[in-house]
Amino acid sequence: MESNVKQMWDKLGSNARLGLVAGIFLIAAATALAMWLVRTEYQVLFSDLSPQDAGAMAGELEKMKQPYKLADGGRTILVDKDVVHQTRIKLMSKELPLHGTLGFELFNNTDFGMTEFAQKINYQRALQGEITRTIMSLSEIQSVRVHLALPEEGLFKRADSVPKASVTLAVKQGEKLRQEQISGIQRLVAAAVPGIAQSDVTIIDQHGVALTRASRGEGEEVSARLEFKKEMEAYLARKAAAVLDRTFGPGQAMATVDVSLNMDQVRTTIEDVLAPPAKDGSQPAGTLVRERETIREGGAPLDAKSSGNGGSSQRESEYSVGRRVENIVAAPGSVRHIEVVAVVRKALDAAQQERIRGIVAAAVGASAERGDTVIVQPLAALVQPADETPVAAASVEPASSRQPDVAPVPISLGGWRAELGNNGLVIVALTVLLLALATAGMMMARARRDGTPELSDEQKRALMAQLRKWMREPDTAAAAEEVR
Repeated sequence: MESNVKQMWDKLGSNARLGLVAGIFLIAAATALAMWLVRTEYQVLFSDLSPQDAGAMAGELEKMKQPYKLADGGRTILVDKDVVHQTRIKLMSKELPLHGTLGFELFNNTDFGMTEFAQKINYQRALQGEITRTIMSLSEIQSVRVHLALPEEGLFKRADSVPKASVTLAVKQGEKLRQEQISGIQRLVAAAVPGIAQSDVTIIDQHGVALTRASRGEGEEVSARLEFKKEMEAYLARKAAAVLDRTFGPGQAMATVDVSLNMDQVRTTIEDVLAPPAKDGSQPAGTLVRERETIREGGAPLDAKSSGNGGSSQRESEYSVGRRVENIVAAPGSVRHIEVVAVVRKALDAAQQERIRGIVAAAVGASAERGDTVIVQPLAALVQPADETPVAAASVEPASSRQPDVAPVPISLGGWRAELGNNGLVIVALTVLLLALATAGMMMARARRDGTPELSDEQKRALMAQLRKWMREPDTAAAAEEVR
């Protein structure tokens, strides 16, 4: 076969060979272009799916005879980009148990022979599914599980317990729920299920941490107060930091705030008696409602001018006055005292510190009448290296107040001076002793090697006396310095 192809190739001329190669190239190019034109370009239908949702959608796509591909470990479904929108709408119109739940579509095909107990269970399942779908509409939520504990009721039986609900939330990576959102989920569940109070809805995250606060119990109340104090301090610290960053630049200043709060709830009741305005400047006595006059036998009226008879009379007057009752409830959480500390990297004089102190006090709402404290301090004044300590300060300090192992003592040794303490003197003395012993040992070894006679006892005593004199020199120098 190869020989036939070679013989045919040899028989062809140069133009025929060029035409054959060009034809083959054109055929290959046309084939590639046709494959590219008829190829299927896939686009994302749904992404970030759970295995249960991906399985349900894949099964429905197979029933629809719609080709698809899986990506991202089965968490993403891809279909042809020309039909992605139509396919998505068709899938959403199906009664798929997405997120592992079913809503009220559970009753679309109801069996009329179903018992009352089964209908109650299906109603509870449908209600849980609808609440799950509603919570899943939040952009921060990845998955939700809702459990309702509904007490059993009957015709002649009253429920002994109250209904409760528990919600498990899985938040997306990098997202976090605010306290307002958690409270909103509680109110949503309480409003969707009859008889459930907001405090009876418990919410936890995927790590098992409770996101809701209990409203009962002394320990929970203390925890809520500490949380409120922390939030208030963080809020004021952010306000102070924003002002300092705008003034000195980001990272050039730091502020911390401590707030004392009044968490007592005070209820005050004020009751006043309102009398009508008096006429002719007389004392206000109220509004006359009823008046009665009683006259005994032989008597005369009270306003009679004659008083000759021995009778008696009695007048009763009933007045009505107004009444005003005012109830004042002071909510807990008022600020008692604020303390702010700001540290600035830049060196500031007294006038600049005072201006910055006023700006920070205005930012956090500090009040001089309340006794609030605002401190602004440059960092250079707080942290000063030890080698930059002025020498004049040490000379002014009295000798009696110096610490022996800290205060520098000038000594003279071998023509050079050093600032050392008593520990340094001991080290120098030991060093001199070791050097002297090493020198004596070397001299003795050299004397033996050269045949020089050993030192006599008198020479040894003189050498030891010289060593003692060298060791006493540091102490003598230190004593002289202390006397000066």
